[in-house]
Amino acid sequence: MTPLIIFLGATGSGRIIAIKELTTNAWPEGKKIRVLFEKSESASDDDRWNFQNGEAIIPQPGQEDAAILVTQGKLSPVDQMEAIHRALATSRWQCQRILTIVDCPLASRHHELTEWYQACIHFSDVVILNRRWEVPGQWVSKFLEPYEADFYPCLFINLLKNGTFQNPAAIIEGEPLRLSHIFDEIDAVDEMEFDEDNLPDEPFDLVRQPDKYFARDELGRRKISVPDISEILKAEGR
Repeated sequence: MTPLIIFLGATGSGRIIAIKELTTNAWPEGKKIRVLFEKSESASDDDRWNFQNGEAIIPQPGQEDAAILVTQGKLSPVDQMEAIHRALATSRWQCQRILTIVDCPLASRHHELTEWYQACIHFSDVVILNRRWEVPGQWVSKFLEPYEADFYPCLFINLLKNGTFQNPAAIIEGEPLRLSHIFDEIDAVDEMEFDEDNLPDEPFDLVRQPDKYFARDELGRRKISVPDISEILKAEGR
């Protein structure tokens, strides 16, 4: 299985800069890292994946040591993560890390992005704060407050002004730090958190529950909606 890094974030938020830093300094010298952009955001026919009609078409690994899959930055991260999850189940890729980059000035100008980023961060091991120096410290503290209050396990780091990270390798290595377990092998019983003092009185089904962002009602609608940010990005010239 070939390691795959999934990179979430809005279009124009600095993922290209972060990817350059990661491919240069996160892996040992000599490693071949492939970058897969979504078809609508890539001019290359070779290094891209396709998200269309709710399905993800991802090329199989080749000779690379690892790859970074960059999501479509104007569309729902939930729709894409659900499609990517299905696609990877029958592939030779193994999800190693999920990253989100937060464009701090963009998020500070548009409150609607708060819920959009919440969805991204739910799936993420590492959250990269970009252009943090352009917003007041009070705004950053308020943005991070709910994640700190709820003890999110993901790592929050800064992309520095010169486009580097203090420790690039830490971004792609280590145990999963995400709330979502869609890529983890977990027994349904373990998810129920039973103990001798907390046993159910009624029969129960050993069926693993869907991720909360993937859950749908009886009409097939998502129980948790994520804002459409395409018009915001359009207004921002992205």
